[in-house]
Parts: sequence; structure tokens; C-alpha cells
Amino acid sequence: MRLKYLITACFFICGTGVYCIASVESETVTARTKAMSEISDNMRVLGLMLKGQVDFDLVSAKSAIQNIEKLAAKTPTLFEIEAVDPHAEAKPEIWNNYEDFVDKALSLKTVAIDAGSSLFDEDGLRDVVMSLGKTCKSCHSLYRN
Repeated sequence: MRLKYLITACFFICGTGVYCIASVESETVTARTKAMSEISDNMRVLGLMLKGQVDFDLVSAKSAIQNIEKLAAKTPTLFEIEAVDPHAEAKPEIWNNYEDFVDKALSLKTVAIDAGSSLFDEDGLRDVVMSLGKTCKSCHSLYRN
């Protein structure tokens, strides 16, 4: 049941990200919103496979995980500048506790690396989605509106 809620949350996050990109005026904020939306898009690929709405494809799943890894790695750089926008979802707490924020972003990168190397078939997909989703949530719960 928790998995169902996690997947639903991922879809919601993606939808709000698309709205935010269209409304944002700051180039810095647009770049970070785009990156976060791309992470969400890749999570959606994994979630659709997990729910059986799309056939499992190991190559596509690993590609989505690698994309998440790359985006997580560049997240700290995207948030170095404290740029705010009324339509942005980033909380000011990011810059008040930037080291923790960076640790969480790099944790997502590490989890993605581990997930990519441990995924061999559809049986492992649930654990991958759960570990990635839990890591995303650990940051979102503190640093995202």
C-alpha cells in the first residue's frame, strides 16, 4: 500500500514541476526546476513499469536510474545560488542548511548507483523504486514546498 502512495506522489510531483517551469521567471530557478522535473520523469518510467502499466524493460529502467544519478550529482551546483521565485518549490531552508541539502542530493546519487548495479530483472524493481523514492522524500520533506 505504501508503494501505491509513493508512486502517486511521484506523479503529483511531476505535474507540479511542469506547472512551475512554465511560471518561473529566474533562469537559475528554471534550471533547477527542470532538473527536478527530469528526476520525476525518470521515476515515472520506473513507477509505470512497477505498476505494470508499461512492460518492464531492463535497458529503459537502467537508463532512468542513470539519469537520476546524473541529475542528483549536479543538484548541489544548481542550488548554490540562493535564487527565489514565487512559483518555485524550494524552501529557504536549503540555504540555511546547505551542507545537509548537498548530503541528501549526493545520497540520491549513491542510491541510484547502487540501484543501477543491483537491478537485474523485474523482481528487483520494487526495491529500487522504494529506495529511490525514500531518498527523494528525505529531501522533499525538509526542503520542498
